[in-house]
Amino acid sequence: MRLVYVPRSQATIVEDSWQVSGLVGTGSNDFILEGVFVPENHSHILGPGTPRGKHYQSPLYTTYPFISAFAFPMGAVALGIAQGAIDAVMALAQSKKPAGQTDTLRDRAVFHFQLADAVALVESARAWLYASVEQAWAVAHTGRPATREERGRLVLAAANATRSAAAATDLAYTAAGGTANYLKSPLQRSLRDIHALTQHIATSPQQWERGGRLLLGLDPLLPLLLL
Repeated sequence: MRLVYVPRSQATIVEDSWQVSGLVGTGSNDFILEGVFVPENHSHILGPGTPRGKHYQSPLYTTYPFISAFAFPMGAVALGIAQGAIDAVMALAQSKKPAGQTDTLRDRAVFHFQLADAVALVESARAWLYASVEQAWAVAHTGRPATREERGRLVLAAANATRSAAAATDLAYTAAGGTANYLKSPLQRSLRDIHALTQHIATSPQQWERGGRLLLGLDPLLPLLLL
């Protein structure tokens, strides 16, 4: 796989190609390169043993392959979405009275359970993700390549963060009742955004199989995890 770099002026952005249900605000439109010549020194091959430029010699670039390191920011984004959903439903619970009820949402036992479950999912997933990133950074400072098990644990921590965040967001959305379905509610956006993120290659359910294979010392099904 070869990455190429060209001036922005040589690329044509395909406007409005990012027509999606979630993560609409990223504006991830397609682009087209036509008749563009790319000098060899404006390209980079992703592969084992590829020489790295002088700007890519720090521990951040020399231990973990890009696809492994790219996973944990996705997990962090997912946890942020889930935390936003929890904050939104807690604010709503202060005043909302479910249909046919005289007490507010915050006084209902079922809401207490849903809230506690959501918070536990996010906090535990965040703790594992942060611990995994700290461990990865410590390994990077040793100067040696990360082992397959170490790569597998980082991949799994990121995938777990996304899965747990999705479950927590679902809980918050459900707990809010019909109010969450209105476009004016931030919870409907949280629901769409988090389930767009679960489809990302770096944190999709496929990472469980890949992580398990790495823990066993087997080759991953995604070769980029070995680069």
